[in-house]
Formats: sequence, C-alpha cells, structure tokens
Amino acid sequence: MNSYTAAATYPWRNELDRYRTAAVQAGPVPADGWNIERKLTLVKQIVCAYKKHQHGDGAIIDPYSGTERYYSTPAYAMAAAVLVDAGHMELLDSASNALSQSIDAVVKGSAPDNHPDFYPVLMMRAYMLLKPHLPEQAAIWAEALKTIHPEQDYVFTMTRMNNPNRMINWNAIMISGEYLRWGEQLASEDTAWMDRYLEAYHLPRFTALGLYQDGPLDRPNCPFSYDIATRYHLGVMLDAGYEGAVADALREKLRSGAFSTLLMLSPLGEIPPRGRSSQHQWNEAAAAYVCSLHASLAMQAGDSVLAGAFARAADRCFEAVERWLMPDGRLKIVRNEYAPEKRHGYEIYTNHTCYNLWTAAALAHACLRDPGEDIIQYSLPSEIGSRVLQADGWFETVLASVPGQQLVLHTALNDPYTIPGLVRIQQAELPGLIGPSAASHVQAGFTEFAEGIVQPLSYCPAWKTADGIWHSLAEGIPPGSVYDRDAGIDPASGGGSVVFESAAPTNKVRAANKTGDTVPAADAKAGDRAAGDTVENAFDMTWMGPLPGIRSVCSRYVQRADQLTVTYVFEGEIEAAGALIPLMYSDGQEQAVITQTGQGVRTEYRGAYVESTAHDAGAVIRLDQQETSSRNGLLKKARIEVHGAQQLTFTIQLGRM
Repeated sequence: MNSYTAAATYPWRNELDRYRTAAVQAGPVPADGWNIERKLTLVKQIVCAYKKHQHGDGAIIDPYSGTERYYSTPAYAMAAAVLVDAGHMELLDSASNALSQSIDAVVKGSAPDNHPDFYPVLMMRAYMLLKPHLPEQAAIWAEALKTIHPEQDYVFTMTRMNNPNRMINWNAIMISGEYLRWGEQLASEDTAWMDRYLEAYHLPRFTALGLYQDGPLDRPNCPFSYDIATRYHLGVMLDAGYEGAVADALREKLRSGAFSTLLMLSPLGEIPPRGRSSQHQWNEAAAAYVCSLHASLAMQAGDSVLAGAFARAADRCFEAVERWLMPDGRLKIVRNEYAPEKRHGYEIYTNHTCYNLWTAAALAHACLRDPGEDIIQYSLPSEIGSRVLQADGWFETVLASVPGQQLVLHTALNDPYTIPGLVRIQQAELPGLIGPSAASHVQAGFTEFAEGIVQPLSYCPAWKTADGIWHSLAEGIPPGSVYDRDAGIDPASGGGSVVFESAAPTNKVRAANKTGDTVPAADAKAGDRAAGDTVENAFDMTWMGPLPGIRSVCSRYVQRADQLTVTYVFEGEIEAAGALIPLMYSDGQEQAVITQTGQGVRTEYRGAYVESTAHDAGAVIRLDQQETSSRNGLLKKARIEVHGAQQLTFTIQLGRM
C-alpha cells in the first residue's frame, strides 16, 4: 500500500502511524450520509436565505445594520457560483451581479469596512466558475480585474504598512486569490512578489506540526481559527497549481498541518477552541476544505486509509456547521442559541451576514474538492484508540482522546483571553456544549456578551491561602504589561511555567462495566482489542508560580471512556485544597438543570448530563449563583473544597439521561 506520509521531522508522526494501524485493524466504518448533494444543499440554504437581501446593484445588505458589510458580497458570489456550476442556474444572474459589485469595490477602493484583502480568492473563484456561462460579461470582468495593483489596492502589504508584524492572515489570504488572478492571466506581475511574502513572513510562522501562528512575528497570539483559515487559503493556492520558489516547503507544511487537524478534530467535528474567533462556524467550514483536499490528495497517493479518515473528517465538519442551521436557512454563526441581534459570544468585528456567507463560501470550496462517494471511510483518531497530544509553538494546548471523547486543556498562565485549565470536554452523541465547550475569560478581549459577568472559569485547581482568600489557576498570573488583545502576551511574561508529562501506556484496557473494575484487555470490547490500543490516558501538568501562596500545583488526569479522574496536588502552605467546576447553564434558549449533593454537582442539558463527584472525606461543594459569560452562553461555577488538605481528587462523568 502506498502511503500519504508525514515528514520525518513531523512531531506527531508516531501517533499518526499508530492511528493508521488502529484504523486498519478496526476496519472501515459505514458511510454517514454526507454526499455531495447534501453538502450543496447546506450551501444553498445559506445562499438563498441571503438572496432576498441582495440590493439592485448586486450588494448583499446586512439586515441588522442596513448596509453592505465586509466581504459578504464576494462570499455570496463565490458560493452562488459553485451552485450555478452544479446546475442551479436560477442563481446565475444573482451571482453575476454580486461578482460585478465585488470587482467594482476593489477596483474603486470602496470595499466595505476596508476589507479588500479578503476579496480576491472569492471573486476570482466566482469569475472562473461563471465565465463559461457568461462569456461577454466575463470579458468585462477580465478588463476590470487586470487593473488591480496588489501593493496599492490591498491593505496588509508592506507598501501600505511597512511592518513585518502585520503581514498576518490577511496578507496570506490576499495572496491566495492573487495567485488565481495570475493563473487566469489577468495580472501583470509574475509570482515572484508572492514568493517573497511567503518566504519572509508566512513560512516562518509555521510550526513543525504545520500550524500557522497568527499575530505579530515576535509574539504570535495563535488562534486556532486563523491557523485553519490561513491553511485553507494557502491550500487553495497550491491546489490551483502554485509552483513558485517556496512551493515544496509550503506543500510540506500544509500536509503536516492537515495531519494535525485530523489528529486534533473532536468526535463532533470541531477544531480546538483557542483565541479570537473561536467557535465561529467558519472555523469548521475552513477545516472541511482542508480535510476534503487532503482526502483527495491521499487517495491520489494511493493511501486509502488516510483518504477515508480525511473524508470522514470533512463530513463531520459539515455536520458541525449544519447543527446550527436556523429554520430560515441562516446559521447561528457562533455556537449558542441567542438571537443574532444579541451578539452574545460575537467578536467586536463579527458580522452575522458576512460570517454566514464566508462559511457558505468555504463549504462551497470544500464541495469543489469533494473526494467523492467511492472513498471508504475510516474512524477519526478521536473515535479510536487513545492519545495525548501537546501542540507546539505558541499554541499552548494539550489534547487527550479516548474512543469518542476528547479533552482540551490550555496551559498559558498569563493570557487573560485564553485561560489555563481543562476548557472543553466533547463526547460523541452528546450535545457539544454540555462539557462545557469552552472556558470563560479574565478579560473579554475581543468578545461581546449579552449577559453574565466576565470572570475566569475552567476545570482547574483552586486553593485557600492563610489570609482566607480563595485563588484559582484560571486567574493566572499578572503578565507584567498591559494586555493588548491584538498583539497578545509573551508566554514568558510574569515568570510562570508549565511542565507536561505523559504517563507510560498501560497494558490494560478498562471496559465499561457497572463495577468500574479494571479488566484485562482480553475482556474488553472487540473494537478496542482490534485496534490494538488502550482506552486510557494518564498525564500530569505541573504549573509553577508566581502563584499566590503556593510554589506549584500538579494536575493529574486519568481519562477513560466512562470516567475522567482528576487529582490536584499543591506545594505550599494552604488552608484548603479546591477545584473549580464550570457548569453549562444556558445556551441562550434552553436552561440547564443544576443539582447539588453533598459530594457532587450535576448539570442536565438537552437530554444529557455531566456530573462531578468529590472523592475526599470531608469534601464540600459550594455553588455560586452568579452567571458567568461564555461564548456558548452562560456558565455557573461550583467549587469543591477540602479543608486542611494538600490535595484532592474528583471524577467527571458524561452520559445520556
């Protein structure tokens, strides 16, 4: 069998190989019903919901602000053009008018909200798809497109900014579209200027895992959203035939990044939360393209297993988006149920119309690269085997999965926007938000909330010092400088650190049974035996100060399919050991039921539950009635307390009611 291989220097190569072996032994999985027709139907629902908001000049008007916003119109043009290409000719005039408006905006320098950099890849793809249907109009478009001068007409260029730190995702996104313009012979310059940007400002941002570190070069703030969005656009560029000076290096980085996306994807088809624009639907739309592309590339390389895994991953990403479709065809663009006008969990720049249509455009791009129904699918890494992964670079994230369940932990102590601790638990066949799905913040940063208070909350250690004050790891440490939400924080600021240690793999498998006993692998379920893998993870994370009153705290995690056991061990003189427990409370539409017993606290939400239980004698649980703002809605905070102790242990269980 040929293999779609990772580079020898790829840090997770052993995990990828171990996954491949497990997938082969477990065998293919049934098709999940996500054929190209269903995918195009999702795109069409979004497009048609906004067709009624199209102005006579072709612009898409945002119903909430009453004006054209950002890159809504070219995103509409591109998504509608893909539908036209698939035979939905009733959208031809609408797509054509939107494309004319988009080209005019770039040529005249009138792009709404000064966002022309996002236009070229959208309008060029629309142009390429509509050209065969409207040859005379295409000639007019072509003449206008020839007049674009990238250094002057876009915003994030060195000519305009003269600042290497600002050559971020905007610049890469612009270049991807400009390559399409060059490929259509509508640009006067060759690709040498693109090569210079890619080599000087973008290749250095990639980690060994192929993750793109967005933000200033000297301290990138690394949102996973802008990692996946940038890789999506550079993938479009390579797939269109880019063979410039850095093509081979870029191809290797994007292949590594695709492997990392596959290994990090949750069983619900979601990328990890971290940083700004987290949990916006376009995150998974971009991931859908990356996975669709690499399913096709893996199949071309003769690797049917990874092709099947990537194809399943792409389908799960589509499903993750479709889950938030409203009856009128629009999406809830952030993963909560608040009305769009409430802007709960939105960033200051989030626009409902733009991010609906950008999501539709990314999904449409994924449709263009759909690997087809002949690919036999294999389980996702998060559905089979067990693994603990530490992201590299400045991403400061650890992911752990056993079959059907994934944990996400953040490690940085000094970032008030991305707080430390266990921030997400997602489990197959359970509501995505129940775990919960994300932590809160010390400072709101870019994010707006309709209600609740902004305070730090994750599953994390808490402790009471001799002065009677409770502290928590989620509060972090002062970075020693004013927090800049654009620039981010240097991880070394403030002096804190974290050490991650993964325990040696166990030679036993814990089977799901009522007694909770550990049983030999021979007695475990057949699927786990076939995978030749454990269904248990064990790892430690030790955070070191300066933390109030303590020198360090070690968090020990033992993750099994039926139960997560957490132990906190404190080094220092404390009056009580504690643990913060975030509880999903409201998604903006449905309120959870929270119940408390002497040793446990339980959330019941949309037919599922999460229950945290203290295991130390004398432990008490205190429930705070304040509602904490979260991107997903509202959380409540519970605290387990064990007085006169230096450590505590509790378990977390999720399931159907």
